[in-house]
Formats: sequence, C-alpha cells, structure tokens
Amino acid sequence: MGYRQVYIKKAKKLSFKDNQLVITRDEESNNVPLEDINFIILDSYETIITARLLTELSKHYICLIVCDEFHEPKTITYSYNHHYKQLEVLETQLLATESFNDILWKKIIEFKIKNQLCLINELESNNEEAIKKLSDYLNEVEIGDITNREGLASKIYFRALFGHNFIRFYDDAINMALNYGYTILKSAITRSLVAHGLLPYLGIHHKSKTNNFNLAYDLIEPYRPIIDKYVYQNMERLTTPLSFEIRKELIDLLNEQVLINNKFYTVQFSIDVVVQSYIKSLEENKNNLLLPSLITKK
Repeated sequence: MGYRQVYIKKAKKLSFKDNQLVITRDEESNNVPLEDINFIILDSYETIITARLLTELSKHYICLIVCDEFHEPKTITYSYNHHYKQLEVLETQLLATESFNDILWKKIIEFKIKNQLCLINELESNNEEAIKKLSDYLNEVEIGDITNREGLASKIYFRALFGHNFIRFYDDAINMALNYGYTILKSAITRSLVAHGLLPYLGIHHKSKTNNFNLAYDLIEPYRPIIDKYVYQNMERLTTPLSFEIRKELIDLLNEQVLINNKFYTVQFSIDVVVQSYIKSLEENKNNLLLPSLITKK
C-alpha cells in the first residue's frame, strides 16, 4: 500500500499512464507512481477524471476524496471486492457475537479516554478537575460501555480544550477543522478495511442502518485526539472556510507518529496494524485488538 497523500487544488485533468497518476495543469503535467499513493484529495470542480484512472485507483486500493465548494469532503470512492479472501473475512464478521463486540468496544473506549486524558495532561495541566474526572471515567468503563463513560468524558474533555461555551457540531471554525480531520482519518481507516476484505458497514458498536462506515466510526475513536491536539494548537489560525494551509496540515497528520505495543508507527501505517489485529480477533474469537496510544510530552 502507498504512503503519500496527494492533494489536488487545481488541475484540468487527472489520467493514467505507465502505472502513474498524471496531473495536467495548463501546459504542464506531473506524474506520481500509483504504488506510492495512499489516497487523493480532489478540491477542484473543473477537473476531468478518466474512467481508466478510476479503475486503476480501485485496483491499487487508492481512496479518492472529492470536496465541495466549501472544500469539505463529500464523495469518497473505494475499491470493491478485490480481496482474495473476501467471503472468508465476511463470515468472521458476521459470526461476531454482541457480547464479543462489547468486549472490543470497552477496550476502544478505554484507549480513547486514555488518549484524551494524556492530551489534557499535556495541554491543560492546570485543569485538575477535568483530569480527575477523566481519570475516574477511564477506570469506570464497563463492557459495552453501558454507562456511557465515553459521552461523559467527551463533554468534560472538549470543554477543557475549547472552553465551556464550546458546542460540538456547531457551525464554527473549530468544528469545521475537527470534522475535516476526522473525515480524513475515517477515509484512511475505511480504505484499510476494504483492502483487508472487511465490510465497513458491519460495525462493532455503531450499528446505524444508514451509515456505510460503522466499523470506521468504531476504530477511529482512539485516533480523534490527534486531530483535537492540532486544532487546539492552531485555533488562532482557523477561518471559515478552512484555509488551504490548514486543510493540507490536517491531511499531513496521517504522518504523525503513535505508539502500539511500544513501537512507533505513522498514523496511516498504524491503521493497518489495528485492522489486522481486528481480523485476528475475529478469527480467534479473542480480544487481540491493538490500538494506538498518543505520544505526548507528559
């Protein structure tokens, strides 16, 4: 799988030649080997894309994200049915019991709250009340998180980061940046799920019949503080709509490092480690799930 994120702001045409993405701008062209590409973000209404390129992107498990006039990701394309053990992997997904999923969900939420706590310790170390509550919630997570420690922790966490007046999903620059970063993460996770033969709409905890990305929404949870940290540190630079520089930097967070079992991985490579451990958990009916820990200064 590739390692590069290609952000295209202006281009007349995207095409395929000699196993490369060809980006045509006016009289000049730039080529990028497909084997190097993780995904492409297309932020241009005028760009023409050839059918051949779309087919080759699918073969190489390259995700294509198309943005709207506000530069927000709106269309995401993925490969379909290319995995050599598609049915076998699907059967393991379907056989996962609710009780088994609840065990995995407990671990996911524990890692999410742990990463939130680490971030507050680094960025808002004087907020003893928030640190105490997050520590308590972390220790209180039950199987399936039936007491919703996740929701309670997130409320304390976001207020500690962005102030008591902050409202999640409000239409402001902070939420725009959070949503953009989360969408990039979700896209990278979904790409890995599909490449490993998993169906993204069969989730661990998220079960919405109208959400095609339930599993990605499950696995994204411990990664969210990576985006939150960037937004916190760049609040004064945020505008509506988001600037090109901010969008580019949010995409580049896929190259940040996380820890899994005391080993360093970039975010995008760690996602494959997490997905592979999820498949192993399904195959062995055992909690082998590996999850990322945030790297902080404290």
